[in-house]
Parts: sequence; structure tokens; C-alpha cells
Amino acid sequence: LSKALVDDSVDTEAWAVCGRVPQAVVFPESEEQVAEILSLSSEEGWRCVPGGRGSWLNGGQPPQGVDVLLSADRMNDISAYEPADMFIEAQAGAGLDALERCTAEHQQWLALDPPGGERGTLGAMLAVGTAGPLQAGFGSPRDQVLGATLVTGDGRVLGLGGRVVKNVAGFDVLKLVAGSWGTLGMITSVTMRLHPVPANDRSLLFKGAEAGEGAELACRIAQAPLSLAAVELLVPGDGESGAGASSPLVAVRILESVEAADEAERVLTDCAGMPPVQRLEGEQSAAIFDNVRAMEDGAELVLRLSLLPTRLPELVEMTSRLSGLYDPTEGWGMRLAAHAQTGVLRVMIAVVSRPDDWVNQAKKVLGVLRRALEAEGGSLVVSQGPPEIVAAISAWGELGPAALFSAGIQEAFDPAGILDRSRSPQ
Repeated sequence: LSKALVDDSVDTEAWAVCGRVPQAVVFPESEEQVAEILSLSSEEGWRCVPGGRGSWLNGGQPPQGVDVLLSADRMNDISAYEPADMFIEAQAGAGLDALERCTAEHQQWLALDPPGGERGTLGAMLAVGTAGPLQAGFGSPRDQVLGATLVTGDGRVLGLGGRVVKNVAGFDVLKLVAGSWGTLGMITSVTMRLHPVPANDRSLLFKGAEAGEGAELACRIAQAPLSLAAVELLVPGDGESGAGASSPLVAVRILESVEAADEAERVLTDCAGMPPVQRLEGEQSAAIFDNVRAMEDGAELVLRLSLLPTRLPELVEMTSRLSGLYDPTEGWGMRLAAHAQTGVLRVMIAVVSRPDDWVNQAKKVLGVLRRALEAEGGSLVVSQGPPEIVAAISAWGELGPAALFSAGIQEAFDPAGILDRSRSPQ
């Protein structure tokens, strides 16, 4: 590798991937340099992991090892912004905060709020494919991406999609890249759809007496015949402080005109059978959901459980099986946040309990819960956690027949297998 691309002053331990410290961290500045690095790595058999600023390196399945970590941090230019056509194109290392500043002048925004906040990069957001509360109203990164450039494991440069919304005849590889966790190649640029900044931002908070009641309330609200930007069930942990913090909340975000928000509030009050305990407008409304977005920060273990949205109360009840995994005397204990429209429940544990044989105990508890969910068509994903637990249980569940298809795609994009295929669902 060129010495110009390797920064010897970098603390490689700070770029560890699920505890696996890379031999070298490289900072390419162009698509051509990425292609050169991956082509050489493919020839030499060096194991590579793409990354952005490092926000998601503790997520997913631990790789078998890391020889080269490719950071997109120096590839952060905004290539094109067309307010009239409502799209923005940027290099993969562009920060979400930079995109927000660029588009705000024209009253436009990227309607995505993934965990990790604005410190994340555009490429990492697409590669991980995760979404926050706004997915209820606007969809996930897979739904909003228009185009991307991908450098495959053997150094080929692929231009996927474009700058406009269009139907795709045949297999849409672009959608496959979203959520691929860098196992198909390194994303070097992304084009995203933009939306007008809403005229009004209102959040309504409804309170439930306990978690199960809150889940039922969230389900009723999510099924209301309204255009809602987000419906989140929030269950604080045992260690949360503050007045009323022990009660579950259902947070509803409405991004409509004042008149439409007033009508939506009336309908939701009827639907819930109670008025909201609090109404927040403008910056205060946005701040509530910024807090929801940041709920994973500082968590040692993050799980994502899923069932059909209508079964959210059952899903919440199942989390009682996890009570032995966390130390209730440390931090907040265990908190929950559910996307009511998708049926995805995030479980965030502040500090994992470590009695004797703690890894085997965690493996047993999580394994039983995963099998129970998969038997009902659901899933359990370990988003991040102690490497010992993730290695024991695996981040992902079984894909079944789709695993063969996934393996075939990865083989075509990375013939030498230098991009650890276990990093994405198998």
C-alpha cells in the first residue's frame, strides 16, 4: 500500500472492529485509490473492512480478522446538490451533519434519523441500512437512496442507480447494497432523495400505566388513518431518573401544517381514549426525537427484536426473559424503544451482568428467545455487544434458503473473500 494512504500516527486500536484490531488503517481520498487498495488486497489475500468515521465498527458480526481498515473519512465532498430536483450526491465519508447544513438553506432535508446521530457518514448509513423513528413516515435508507458507486472486493467500480426515481427492470443491486455491511464492497458515493422541511413539527406524548398497556396504545395509534412521521413506544430503564420517568410513553411526531396537526391530534385523542400528557412544537418536538435517536449511546448491548406490528405487546412481554442479562445497579439497566409501525423493538442494556459462566448464560437466553421469534416469523439481531456474546450467539439469525442466494451474490462481488461475509446476515 502507498505510504501516503496509511497514517502511521493513527491508533489502530481506536479503529478495532468488534474488538479485532486492524494491521493498518488507510485513508483513501478517491474512488480510484479505493479500487487500487481492494484490487491489491484481493491479490494478496488481505482481509478488509470498509468504514466511515468509525461509528459503527462495534456493530454486526465480529470479523475473523482485519488486515486493512479502509476509512472514508477523507472522502467527504458534496459532489452535487440540485434543490429543484430534490437530490444530493456526496462522497461516502460526508457527514450527515454536513448534508443538513448544505440543504437547510433551501428548506430541504434528508428525512432519515439513524442511531448514532449526525456524527455518522452517508456511506455508513447506507451500508448498515439502519433507520430511526422517521422510517414510519419516510422509509429506510433503502427506500430513499437513488444511486451509489460501489467498489467491489476485487477492485471493480460499479455505478448503481442514478439521480432520479425510476422503476428498475430486473434485479436492483442498489437495494442489495443497503444493509450489506461492506460485504459486497466499499461504497464511495451516494445520491439521496430530499424532502421539503415540514412547515410544522409537533410531537404528542401519551402515557401508559405499564409497558404492555403502552404497547397496545402504540398499536392503536399506529393503525390510525393518518400520515404520521413517527410512532415510538419508549420504556425507560429501572435506573432512569426524573419525574414520571418510570412510566412508558408513546411519542407521536406529526410533520404537517398546523391545521392538519390539529386535526390529527383530535383523531389521535379519540383513538387513544385520552388526551396527550404533553404537546411539543418546533425545536422541542425535534429534540424529543433526537433523544430517541441517541438512546443506544453508551449501551453495552443492543438487541433488535421483531414480530408483526400488531404483536408488539407480545414482543414487549418477551423482554422479561432478558432480566438476568443486565446489571440493575449500573446505569439505566434495560430500556426499550419500539417502532410501532414496523414491529421492531430495540432493547438497550447499559451494563451486561457478568456472573460465573455469563457468556453461556447469555447464549442460552438469547438463543431460546431467537428461536421463539423465528418460529413466529420474527427475528433477533444483536446490533452490538460484548464480542464474547456476539461470537457465541452470532449477530444474525438464520436466513434459510435465502442464505444460498446471499452467498452467491457475495462470491460474485468478492471472489477472493477478503470482505468478511459473516459481517452481514447469512
